Amino acid sequence: MNSFPARTLLLAVAAALAACTATADSADDPADASVASHPLDAWQADPTTEAEVVATLQQLFDALEDGDEALLRSVVDPSVVMHFSETRDGTTTFGSASLDALATRITTAEAPLIERMWSPSVLVDGPLATLWTPYDFYAGSEFSHCGVDVASFMRHDDGWRIVALSWTRAQPPACDLHPGGPPAG
Repeated sequence: MNSFPARTLLLAVAAALAACTATADSADDPADASVASHPLDAWQADPTTEAEVVATLQQLFDALEDGDEALLRSVVDPSVVMHFSETRDGTTTFGSASLDALATRITTAEAPLIERMWSPSVLVDGPLATLWTPYDFYAGSEFSHCGVDVASFMRHDDGWRIVALSWTRAQPPACDLHPGGPPAG
């Protein structure tokens, strides 16, 4: 058996680890200005762009609450991909949803569907943005679930549109509720 490829791989891994260690050590040195404070700093959104991205997801939430299919379709791309993970009683399941199914759900709901986010984190690279935020969800005044939403956006001529949406569904204490308490109403 020829051990040359294994030896080469081992040397490559050792070199990569040494490089990582050197980078980590230099990151601890405040005099080394060539090291960014965080790898994602380059993609932090400016305040205007961040507000536009957050407002787009909020419009989706407004559409849920108002049962407004036209508003929903105005901020969500027709080819949107939606997936979720739900954990109940220690069992996690996965699922997906379509835009048409969501539109039907919001227009036939017996109570307003109230989804609220807080502390969103937005990253942007040109026409691509991602938003990560905790949320809670109510059907009218009845608590349903909470979790994290992750939305991907593409900027078109008419503004940002949601092209992918994933979320977790859980029950406290596995996730937090909105810091402002239950929705008013």
